[in-house]
Amino acid sequence: MQYFKLPSGVRDVLPEESGALDRAEALLREKFAQAGFRSVRAAGLEYYDTLTKIGSAVGQEQMFKMTDRDGDLIVLRPDMSLACARIEATKLHGAPARLCYFSDIYDFSAGGNSDREVAQAGVEIFGEAGARADAYAISFAADCLKTLGLQDFIIDIGHVGFYKGLLEESGLSAAESEQLRGYINAKDSVNTEMALRRMGAPARAQEALLALPSLFGGVEVLDRAEKLTDNPLARASLGHLRAVYDCLKETGAEKYVSFDLGTVKSLAYYSGIVFTGLAEGVGAPVLSGGRYDGLCAQFGADVCAVGFAIGMMRAMQAAATSARRAGRKGTVNVALAKGRLANECADVFIKCGIPAQVLKEETRKLVLETPDGKFRFFFVKPSDVPTYVEYGVADIGIVGKDTLLEADADLYEMLDLGFEQCKLCLAGFPGTPVDGTHLRVASKYARTAKKLFSSRGTAAEVIELHGSIELAPLTGLSDVIFDIVQSGATLRANGLVVLEEVFDISARLVANKVSLKTKAAQILPLIAKMRGYV
Repeated sequence: MQYFKLPSGVRDVLPEESGALDRAEALLREKFAQAGFRSVRAAGLEYYDTLTKIGSAVGQEQMFKMTDRDGDLIVLRPDMSLACARIEATKLHGAPARLCYFSDIYDFSAGGNSDREVAQAGVEIFGEAGARADAYAISFAADCLKTLGLQDFIIDIGHVGFYKGLLEESGLSAAESEQLRGYINAKDSVNTEMALRRMGAPARAQEALLALPSLFGGVEVLDRAEKLTDNPLARASLGHLRAVYDCLKETGAEKYVSFDLGTVKSLAYYSGIVFTGLAEGVGAPVLSGGRYDGLCAQFGADVCAVGFAIGMMRAMQAAATSARRAGRKGTVNVALAKGRLANECADVFIKCGIPAQVLKEETRKLVLETPDGKFRFFFVKPSDVPTYVEYGVADIGIVGKDTLLEADADLYEMLDLGFEQCKLCLAGFPGTPVDGTHLRVASKYARTAKKLFSSRGTAAEVIELHGSIELAPLTGLSDVIFDIVQSGATLRANGLVVLEEVFDISARLVANKVSLKTKAAQILPLIAKMRGYV
């Protein structure tokens, strides 16, 4: 081990960047003070039991855990809203308060487009309820982003009560509701539909829940949502969103706002409105907030609360990226895997009215553009498509479901394009058990294989290989293989058979979570045309 290296997910901030961060924090400190917020500094360590015994959005897998001298389990601070709620209830005794902070939070599970150590600035408003208080929090959040120099951003608004209301009509268990919430949050319509059918929800509830991934856009979304349900809680939530929007219009802040009823954050943590700041040029939210009225009560003082946190490094990156990309705001960037899949994608794009003939040209160029400059295509390795999309370098991408499963990237899976169909299977010699003890599995999809067998409670040793997977059982390296099967000819030629078909695989259209909102005018019509073509 080289001791001068840092652990994964953390980094040093060097003088130039540190100076920029200091200046950004100074701007926000002044803005917070002018608005009547008082600064707090929460303890960096918390008891593990404190966070696991309350309705927290922080899972135990996200916590950095250690043991103190008394043998108690303690964790690095994973969330500032929790810390502020504890301070409000136990130190300020539930009195109305406006608190602000500049603190780092720590996320053990972070990866991909996320850091484990995150510099945040945020505000928490205690003792102020109603639509006007929620609108103030959203409007103030927009002002803070503008103060940091962001120009091309939106604040996406949703309400957990709408989802809760639909659940009341569905008859789903808590576990089923949480599984479904994950699919809806990812805008994964395919798995949402499959799960609802499997769970046996009533037809009217299925229709409403299936609509959630597509219920985003302007205020007209609320009209569409209202037609889907008669549930009192769901309709009251829509009424609250309308009232918030009316308040935002009084200050002119409505121009920064869009709605997304498919943004369903933790039901145990949030109690009402939720919102997310999205900025072009950054592949993840720069701001996150919402109302969490029941949290303080779990610390002993029943007081309502709403607040938000800004990811400072992401916000600064968004401001800088926005300035660099000023001349290319209308261009949709598309990540494609070169070869047969790119040729099939070209046919789809052309049939959808996009002049993508450039994709059929013989060239060594890695970046191609349509003649009208509206679409730019990046040719990358198939395994890199999810990465380019997750980080926001590409707005959309087309990639096989097998690659998506293995990448486990934080993006939206929008559409099953239906071509490049095959199966991800367990295969081996006839009669080989796939659930035995000490099973050895060879695969180039090692992460997916480990998750598969872990979910089944099977102790499997997964051996990662990158070519000629069928050779593994022939040489005794593994008992079975976990691999793509199309015709099955290679298996048969080597005396192997499919033992279990696990996943249906095909080409999928994926989208960056931010780009889907900031470039909705370009991306959504394309998705609609593709859906009609498919």
